[in-house]
Amino acid sequence: MKKAISAIIAGAVLMLALAALSACTGGGTAKYDAEVSDTLVVFVAEEVSGDMSVKDYFDGLAEEGKLTYTISGGMVTEINGKENVSGTNEGDFWMFYSDLTELDGVIYANPDYGTYEYNGKTLASCSYGIEGMPVVEGYTYAAVYQHTSW
Repeated sequence: MKKAISAIIAGAVLMLALAALSACTGGGTAKYDAEVSDTLVVFVAEEVSGDMSVKDYFDGLAEEGKLTYTISGGMVTEINGKENVSGTNEGDFWMFYSDLTELDGVIYANPDYGTYEYNGKTLASCSYGIEGMPVVEGYTYAAVYQHTSW
C-alpha cells in the first residue's frame, strides 16, 4: 500500500514538473508577419495567444520561411546570413528594441541604453535577450544591425 501511494505521489510530482517545464518554453501562437531586410527585422505583435517570447516569434517566422537566425550563448549572432562582427572596442551587432518598456512592474526595455526610431515610434533598447523578452499583442519589436562602440 505504501509503495502504491509513493508511486502515485511520484507520478503527480512528475506531472507537475512537466507542466511547469512546458509553461516555461512558451507555447503561444501568433500571426507571424515581419518587415525583413538585410539590416532590420520589425514586427508588431498581432493575434498573440499564450505565453510567447521574441525567440518563439522568430521560430515561427523561421518555420514560415520568412527569416533564418542563429543564437550562441543566448545572443543572436546572425539573421539571414548577416553575422555580428566584433573588432577592438567596436563592432556590428544585431541590437533589439521595443516599445514594451514595462509590464507588471518589470522593465523590459530602457531608453537610457539606446533608442531606435521606427514609423514615428521611439523604441527602447531591450533589457532581456530574445528568450526572456515577452511578445505582447500590439507592441513593436525591432532587430537592428548597427555599428556599436564601447
